[in-house]
Amino acid sequence: MIRYRLFEIWRLMAALLIMLYHFGHFAPSDALWVKDRLELLRPLLDLFFIISGFLIFERYGERVLDAQSYRVYLVKRLVRLYPLHLATLGYFVCVGLAVELGLSNTGGGLDLFEWETLLPNLLLMQGWGLNDNLTFNYVSWSLSGEWLAYLLLPLLALAWRYAGLLGLAFVTVASYGGLEFLVANGIMPETHWVYADTWGAYRVFADFSLGALIAMLARRHGLNVSGSRFLPWMALASSCLLMISQANIYAAVIMLAIAVYLAARCEVVEPDRYTYPKFLRPAAAVSFGVYLWHPVTESIFFSLVWNRYFAGASTFWFFTYTVMVMAITIAIAIASYAVFENRIAERLLVWLGIHKPKNAISQPA
Repeated sequence: MIRYRLFEIWRLMAALLIMLYHFGHFAPSDALWVKDRLELLRPLLDLFFIISGFLIFERYGERVLDAQSYRVYLVKRLVRLYPLHLATLGYFVCVGLAVELGLSNTGGGLDLFEWETLLPNLLLMQGWGLNDNLTFNYVSWSLSGEWLAYLLLPLLALAWRYAGLLGLAFVTVASYGGLEFLVANGIMPETHWVYADTWGAYRVFADFSLGALIAMLARRHGLNVSGSRFLPWMALASSCLLMISQANIYAAVIMLAIAVYLAARCEVVEPDRYTYPKFLRPAAAVSFGVYLWHPVTESIFFSLVWNRYFAGASTFWFFTYTVMVMAITIAIAIASYAVFENRIAERLLVWLGIHKPKNAISQPA
């Protein structure tokens, strides 16, 4: 199986930029430009979802054939995502309870703790348009969107099976068209779907569909890009420049798609070539964890510690402190994956009969 190492480093970069953007809200007034500049790169989050659609469809698109294979696929995806989601959600539930009991008045903002939204958060439905605000672990709306996309994988699989690339293209265009309809009719409360979060699940599915289409395009219609890894990097940089210049959001998303396609072709042609330094591999493997854990470290190190003890500090100390907290977040994500997420997922899969215990002795046929 191809590792797609360019995707690994891109997802880590996107996670770090998102983390820096959220931490930037606590910057001194003369450093708020960081938040404002990174605000323009918010559509870069769509890169996560396009890559997710690519990887999931390449792996499962032709393997989900019936109810049994669909069940196994969903269980595998759920046990990969849900333990960390539950752990980070549980943290914010505890903070919310402390606020309710008068034990704390900080930890992320009082608007995070709307208890009527707890059930949608538990069911991974908080990004389906059911809530007016992001609550608890606010970034988990994207996880809610991923879950919807996973549930709808059979739609993409059927489109591919019966109509090939045209079928996937139709679902992709229809999905983006649906987003435009929701915005144009005021159903989705955003100026543009690319900024959707409480309704973000539908944005995720459209990007996920685009990723599936790119995966099959890269398989069927491949350019020979041997030794040309600068091409996907240039496409990605062009997309970011389009976002920063506020030129055309559709052009920026198209450039993201081109970047993913070119990266995939590079990996297919030269699958054993590393594209980033070895020391970054542990962090690159846990970009999902960095993304979900950083609101927790933000709550502790910024909402609580920084606001209480260092709010008047200089810009230099803010950035020094921010780098330290980012490093701590990465370390937590690496440890969480190694000692918690991976072990829990494996035990659940064994318990559910999907995987065999690693020490099981195979019996002769």
